[in-house]
Amino acid sequence: MYSAKIVFSILALSVCFFNAIGAQQMTGLTKKAATAVTPTTQTETFQVLGNCGMCKRTIEKAATQAGAASANWDVEKDLLTVSFDPAKTSVDVIQKAVARSGYDNVGYKAPDEAYNDLHGCCQYDRSGAPGSAKSCGMMEDEAPKN
Repeated sequence: MYSAKIVFSILALSVCFFNAIGAQQMTGLTKKAATAVTPTTQTETFQVLGNCGMCKRTIEKAATQAGAASANWDVEKDLLTVSFDPAKTSVDVIQKAVARSGYDNVGYKAPDEAYNDLHGCCQYDRSGAPGSAKSCGMMEDEAPKN
């Protein structure tokens, strides 16, 4: 009787095991090993004309709304550094968004209407010379004085 229980237990386990293998083969599904996906981040720097801290906030906001993960505009050098996922956005899309917000850049000239809508302090010299018009005197952390 004891050996019959052992035989029955082995038989039952074998049936369960083979059913599991058969179900896997019938569905064609196999478990794959997990692989880590590393997001690709691209960083680019390009010229964007502007004057002050208020310009900085507007330029950086336009870039991030266009899909940049980070944006940092250097007030003194008129350079915007953006990091982004190229599967989600591009330098071209970011440059267009910055231009639409009123700021000329290496890729696009801002529409006159957008430029004219900028605060008087932010209406930079449109000659294209970096750092040519820093007349505002407004620091990056100051609030606009309207």
